[in-house]
Amino acid sequence: MTITLSVPSSRFTHPPPIEHVQRVYTSEKYVLPSDEEERKRLHLQHRVLKRVYENRLILAPVELLDGDVVLECGTGSGIWMLEAADEIPAHVELHGFDIESRLFPRSHPPNMSFSKRSVTSLPREWTEMFSFVHQRLLVAALQKPDWERAISEMHRVLAVDGWLQLGEVGPWKAGPITAKHQSLVQNLFLAKGLVLDCAAYIPAMLAQAGFANIRIEERSIPLGKWAGDHGVNGAANFIGVFRAMKTPILKAGGLGLVRSEQEFDRLLDQVEREWDQTLGAEIRFYIFSAQKVQSS
Repeated sequence: MTITLSVPSSRFTHPPPIEHVQRVYTSEKYVLPSDEEERKRLHLQHRVLKRVYENRLILAPVELLDGDVVLECGTGSGIWMLEAADEIPAHVELHGFDIESRLFPRSHPPNMSFSKRSVTSLPREWTEMFSFVHQRLLVAALQKPDWERAISEMHRVLAVDGWLQLGEVGPWKAGPITAKHQSLVQNLFLAKGLVLDCAAYIPAMLAQAGFANIRIEERSIPLGKWAGDHGVNGAANFIGVFRAMKTPILKAGGLGLVRSEQEFDRLLDQVEREWDQTLGAEIRFYIFSAQKVQSS
């Protein structure tokens, strides 16, 4: 069975790029930046997700033993690995990779290493090397053909009986301003060939790749001051995500919804205020676990 991700062809004819102050981006395809501001946001995001999952970093029922090797795909700043290292045996090795090395941690334990590469093309020598593979939030990086390749590659490099853990964002809601902003984000993802609702397809893609024992843990992350510190931090992280999409949106001429940098900034200010004032404003998050089993 082939899983078809419902991403229609782009229907947009873009106006000229809008002048604005740009941040540092890894590539034209990836819609989030790679700079020190993004490092800080990634660390906040890690705290938000850790809290909503009861301070658990490893949800998959994997038992790691001395000599095992853990892989993190799209490691970013390495914050998940740095904290996970405190929870697993000291003689387990951890390796993280990303398409850009700029955010790799400046220091790390001796059982940890990093490299620059893509999840869609992992080294052949990694076949069945890892007992546990972790990936979180590549929604802004993988185009629709990339998802099946990435999941297939992660299945290949897992040892038999090893576990994969994927974390991805889902839909968000608040009020009419948020709905307008959602249209802007949807237009951006459509223009880039990215899959905004990738979480809806992940279980089927895992099964198609040969994974078994697929589990899903879904959470709601509150957005805004109405939810106290948890909502303030959730809003700060995700408004940071959306503000960081300014350059790809404005380079595409505003995608039919904003006409200037000032209008983009004003829209995001309005979204943030709406979250603060809307009881129940939230964004969904999903963590998927799946096991590689012996093929029959």
